[in-house]
Amino acid sequence: MSSPSRPLVSICVSTIPGRSVLFGMTLASILKQTYSPLEVVVLANGSYADSMALLAGCQDPRVRWIATPVLCPMVAAWNRVCGETKGKYVLFCSDDDMLAGEAVDHQVALLEQNPGVGFCHADFTTIDDDGRQISSWISHRGQFIDNGVGAWRSFLIAPRCHILTTVFRRDLWLQVGGWDGDAGNPGDNSLYLKLLALSDVGHVAHIAGHYRVRVKQPDSWELRFRNTREYLAFGQKYLSHSPAGVDPFLPTLRRKLITRILMEGAELLAGAPDEACRGQVRAWLESSVWQSGRVGNIFRIVDGLGLSWTIPVVSKSMGQLRSRARQVLVGLAGVARSRG
Repeated sequence: MSSPSRPLVSICVSTIPGRSVLFGMTLASILKQTYSPLEVVVLANGSYADSMALLAGCQDPRVRWIATPVLCPMVAAWNRVCGETKGKYVLFCSDDDMLAGEAVDHQVALLEQNPGVGFCHADFTTIDDDGRQISSWISHRGQFIDNGVGAWRSFLIAPRCHILTTVFRRDLWLQVGGWDGDAGNPGDNSLYLKLLALSDVGHVAHIAGHYRVRVKQPDSWELRFRNTREYLAFGQKYLSHSPAGVDPFLPTLRRKLITRILMEGAELLAGAPDEACRGQVRAWLESSVWQSGRVGNIFRIVDGLGLSWTIPVVSKSMGQLRSRARQVLVGLAGVARSRG
């Protein structure tokens, strides 16, 4: 299967009902990859007729596919399709995103040269429903390798990479048991944290994919509330199963996790469709995070004064400043590399 010089890479996709048009574009972007040897493994999750017809008509010998008779949960589908792979390295691509040229080449090169690195990610852009670019996420650090346990602390609060560009070692994926099936929305981060407990992480300076943001049909308020609850449960689970060397940082990590949840809670309060929904959020915050130390009490007082709407405004402004600072750093880093 693999040539002596280059290892087999598996690119996986799980497609669900109602995505056949987007999935067709995703598959086309995958089949444009020139890396070899390459296999493309697709799960037709729920056996949707249009997607299965598209797959049945695909004559590319690199493609093989399976189907489930009923729709299975998102993370379970990821594990199912990646469990069918044979490559040394694996990349999972969602059925509405698109790969750029050489989407795996640079990550594989870094992984081959650094056996202690368990996964490697890359830069990417965001696109809207119609494929127009919205923004780009480019690391000002260029290519780098981070220590696994050190990176674990950052990844716990928020993943520092996108699944669309992340190539991981299949043997390590098998060793840690894949993604956590019960993680829900933070499912992708469950794999990163488990891999970081065993290995380092790399990044390459290359735009490897285009992440689609649903501008016309954004996530509902109810879904965002569920995602916040899931992330708190996820973070608490991994704080209680942290790798060796993290213990001295646990109090700080707990504070950072709670702060993230409090910020999302404030956004949920500000964007709630009615008072009943605001009541649901307040009850959950009261029982889960408002009593978690000084920061939680401050958020509760701010909400009691009717000023919780100010928190998302300040957060958005800070996010814009960070984004501008990142763009400046990327530009300066590019100038430095060109002169070096």
